[in-house]
Amino acid sequence: MDDAAFILWLRHLNHAKGRVGDSAADITSQQDWLKSYFDREGDFYFIIETLGGISVGTYGLYNAGDGSAESGRWIIRPDVSAAIPSVILAFHIAFTTLRLKEVRVTTVSTNRTVLSLNVKFGFRQTRIEQGAQIIDGEPVDLVHFLLTSQDWAKRCETLVPLARFAETQVKKWAEAQSPTKACGDSEKTVS
Repeated sequence: MDDAAFILWLRHLNHAKGRVGDSAADITSQQDWLKSYFDREGDFYFIIETLGGISVGTYGLYNAGDGSAESGRWIIRPDVSAAIPSVILAFHIAFTTLRLKEVRVTTVSTNRTVLSLNVKFGFRQTRIEQGAQIIDGEPVDLVHFLLTSQDWAKRCETLVPLARFAETQVKKWAEAQSPTKACGDSEKTVS
């Protein structure tokens, strides 16, 4: 519950709007969503943090069962290079800790950055659903992808050098943060 304001702030950043589905309108609505989330089986929602505990993003594995789960709720602050390290950790949890055989992801067709990252991470596109979701009152296409544990094992090692570079960038970013900036100025941006 303590992360509701951060999640709301993050989901309402310009780079996330229209690309991750509709979000809660206020902190109370986000807390209500979290309350219902805590009752779900096979649903894992992570706050991505720096080593010093500064929240920089979210990630989720949900609908887990029968060796498979969906990946989503992945949003990283645009000023932090935490995307690749967070995915390596998330897929380690998925394929090692949870022992999943595959991870599915659905990406809004207008989210070109994440579409490109899906391919970079080893996902294979399986289909496109025309007008499958309404975001901000408009129909959008959804692109479906699949990543197997075998495909991830082949791809993971190629991403480690990028993750190490990103780690140095994240450390520099974290050192430059004041306590207010580290919280995303959530008191100022969230109503």
